[in-house]
Amino acid sequence: MIHSLKPDPVTFRQEPNRIFDFMSLTPESMHMLTWLFSPRGIPKSYRHMDGFGVNTYKLINARGEGVLCKFHWKTQQGIESLTQAQASEIQAHDLGSHSKDLFEAIERGDYPRWELCVQIMGDDEHPELEWDPLDNTKIWPEDEFPLRPVGMMTLNRNVQNFFAENEQAAFGTGVLVDGIDFSDDKMLVGRTFSYSDTQRYRVGPNYLQLPVNQPVVRPATNQRDGQMTYYVDTVGQNPHTNYEPNSTGGLREADPPGPMYEPEIHGRLTRATIERTNDYRQPGERYRTMPDWEREDLVLNLTDALSQCERHIQERMVEHFTRCDPDFGRRIAEGIGVSVPPASEPAVV
Repeated sequence: MIHSLKPDPVTFRQEPNRIFDFMSLTPESMHMLTWLFSPRGIPKSYRHMDGFGVNTYKLINARGEGVLCKFHWKTQQGIESLTQAQASEIQAHDLGSHSKDLFEAIERGDYPRWELCVQIMGDDEHPELEWDPLDNTKIWPEDEFPLRPVGMMTLNRNVQNFFAENEQAAFGTGVLVDGIDFSDDKMLVGRTFSYSDTQRYRVGPNYLQLPVNQPVVRPATNQRDGQMTYYVDTVGQNPHTNYEPNSTGGLREADPPGPMYEPEIHGRLTRATIERTNDYRQPGERYRTMPDWEREDLVLNLTDALSQCERHIQERMVEHFTRCDPDFGRRIAEGIGVSVPPASEPAVV
């Protein structure tokens, strides 16, 4: 997906034909596109947007019991969005308007807040669901899996140096604290391997020693040396010993905080696609719950982009949107001048 969104390697332009060629061959992308091309895809500011937990983690308690979990940041400023016309007007006169808005709000003491919430689901097969709980292209409906508030984040100061405190920040899915564990989410597994490697390349092998990336409690490890090393994790320990186990006063592995979570797994480990997909229900529900002005802007934005695509790509996209909702597909088809397929026919993939 990221390659399709990047500029064409020859023209170096972001081309709708490339993007929608990929999207038209991946029905699971319809949910993302319905959000992205609606006004929700253009927040009024950083302060007026939520943060969605794409990946699924596990929460483990002190008794060794585990559940699946998604994290969400809910803005306390309210959700506010822009139409494409409003965004174009702002962008024509004020580049970087979101960064400016956030900086100025914090400077005047109007500190933005986001409530951290979790959704909880049992760690089992869930045959009652029409989609896989670990499918990153689906959301967990809040009426079935309610948001549970667990904390609040307040941005109460601006950075003193943008590069040191922002540009060098290195977030990664593999950096966890006790009580949080990985699920079998395929994308989470891939990210956990790749993100840390990316940050060692981008920032440096000792990026976790930078103040912006240090945890509150400094970890003690046997990792030594490399570029940008400026401390060794051996405070109060024998500095000659960088291995474990040892009997010479070096670091020793701590005991686990409690019983380990050991889920029971049956079946053959295979490389296979997700079985339960139902790629059209959630984007269709999203379309039908939008107010009229959001639907109008969604259709306008999609028809503008799709009008720049080849006919066979347009036809595949119209089929997908028709499967999501017949009115959705019809309006897109009329906007780009292609025929509307019967809603009962499967999408071409």
